[in-house]
Amino acid sequence: MTTPGGQAQTLFIADDHKIIRDGLRVLVERGGRYRVVGEAADGRALVSGVLETKPDVVVTDLAMGSLNGIDATRQLRAEGYTGIVIVLSMHDERRHISQALQAGANAYVHKDHAFDQIQEAIEAGLQGRVWLSPQLEHLFDGEGVKTLLEMISMREREVLQLLAEGYGTKEVAAHLKISAKTVEVHRLSLFSKLKVNNVIELTRIAIKEGLVHL
Repeated sequence: MTTPGGQAQTLFIADDHKIIRDGLRVLVERGGRYRVVGEAADGRALVSGVLETKPDVVVTDLAMGSLNGIDATRQLRAEGYTGIVIVLSMHDERRHISQALQAGANAYVHKDHAFDQIQEAIEAGLQGRVWLSPQLEHLFDGEGVKTLLEMISMREREVLQLLAEGYGTKEVAAHLKISAKTVEVHRLSLFSKLKVNNVIELTRIAIKEGLVHL
């Protein structure tokens, strides 16, 4: 599918593994139907890159450092991005699919089948259809799944991910361009909402919910 003027659809690819980005670029650009206009290795670079290049399609990994693919998608939608978002993930749990679609993704592709299915997912998104890897369709019935992470704000999710990745209060403040005091306020709020007492327990939740990975 190309634009009305015959130009190739533009894509932005985000994954923390360069070999995956390179492989996807070669695959999607084969035949001239798509043109990659940018790449990113983490979620924050994804958001800034997409807002700058305004591609027709975003293909993003779910698990990335600094900001995961789901929260990056949510931020892009909040910033007014209206293009297609394809989420790639090794996760095959229903809650991850639900979170991705609720964040504004148009398709969810299991990474084991990404190179076989990515073009079909892109085409489905461009046609206005929600698309899941066929191996995952039985996990999702269209209803949302309430998770712990849905109990906290977007900023609290960002603080949670960075704390779980091992950043200290001052480093989190620098990443998010907020004060250390504000980080502490968010940290205490996370303790209260998620019913934990320390960062170790927060980290366990972040790992369980797919925000960070060991």
